[in-house]
Amino acid sequence: MRYKKFIAIFCVLSFILQLSVVPAASLTIPAGTLVRLNLEEDLSSKTSKTGEMVKFTVAESVKIGSRTIIRLGATARAQLQKVRKPGRFGRIGSLKLKYLSVTSTRGKEIPVTLGEKAVKTNESLGLAAGASIGGYMLLGPIGLIGGTFVRGHHIDIPAGTQLVVEVEKNTDY
Repeated sequence: MRYKKFIAIFCVLSFILQLSVVPAASLTIPAGTLVRLNLEEDLSSKTSKTGEMVKFTVAESVKIGSRTIIRLGATARAQLQKVRKPGRFGRIGSLKLKYLSVTSTRGKEIPVTLGEKAVKTNESLGLAAGASIGGYMLLGPIGLIGGTFVRGHHIDIPAGTQLVVEVEKNTDY
């Protein structure tokens, strides 16, 4: 009798352990999935330096089906790749960011970039990311000499500025 109870308990425990080892269904976050971000700190071509890390937070949750894969408020990171001060002939300063990653609900770093789809979305939403302000004027001889004394201005991007980036490549969740 004891032997039968022992076997029954052993079978039940074995079954429970097997259930706990079964991996969760795999999910892939497709390349091009859009992620809206908020800038968490002021950036300026006057004070920012090349190589500095820049912090963003996720402005709205990202879902695949009914599963939230990136939560509202999750952190995202970028790095200032190039900071250019204003120059002569009215050339304005510029900031070039390299978007690195955003953190998923499971704590995994998902690579993001400012790809073509994100740039188009930013433009359609009136967001500034990816926009370049630069034009060249054809100057006569007097304008050319005068242009050397015209100094451009710094670029300032305030905290809270929103932009959209996209998942860089298919990423297992």
